[in-house]
Amino acid sequence: MNSLQNLRQVGRRMLTVGISGVTCGGKSSIASLLKSTFPRAKFICQDDFYFPPDESLSKEPGLPNWDSLESIDMVSMTRKVKETIDAYSNEKLPTENLLVIDGFLIFNYPPLAELCDLKYFLTLPFEECLARRQRRTSYNIPDQPTYFTEVAWPMYLVHLKEMRQEGFADQIQYLDGTIDIQENFKRILKDVQAYLDDV
Repeated sequence: MNSLQNLRQVGRRMLTVGISGVTCGGKSSIASLLKSTFPRAKFICQDDFYFPPDESLSKEPGLPNWDSLESIDMVSMTRKVKETIDAYSNEKLPTENLLVIDGFLIFNYPPLAELCDLKYFLTLPFEECLARRQRRTSYNIPDQPTYFTEVAWPMYLVHLKEMRQEGFADQIQYLDGTIDIQENFKRILKDVQAYLDDV
């Protein structure tokens, strides 16, 4: 039984879509496209749940690690997702029956990953990821010169390995972040629409 069939069987009407992957892989761009397509849907972004900077983020003096689960309030994020699902189910709010969760570590925290009916993970090779990261200027805290090579990419590899060992690993659909963003969006949209059309 696939995830959509299981969702219909248990009777929950709000579809939750998790979009994860490597930094600069296209997660937020796809989430934005979904927002344009489903303006009444709900969206939750992991970036909104970072803890304030403190010593617990330090991998070494002067180099904070923003790429770890410890840097994010995953308990609060998971609670927010559950509250959003429950509010829709219990109160029949006038929204699309769709919740999109955007974040680079949402599948490394099982209590949150288990709430995602559809799971997508965007990948990039090292050189392409580095080039995109260097071009990106939207970070609240700019990268230090060695942050990507010493922290972001090594942590990505660690998290990818851990994620592939989780019990739900076979539910994750991998998307090639090097292809046109519209192609990956269309693939996700097809799955989402298949559910929404049948509700």
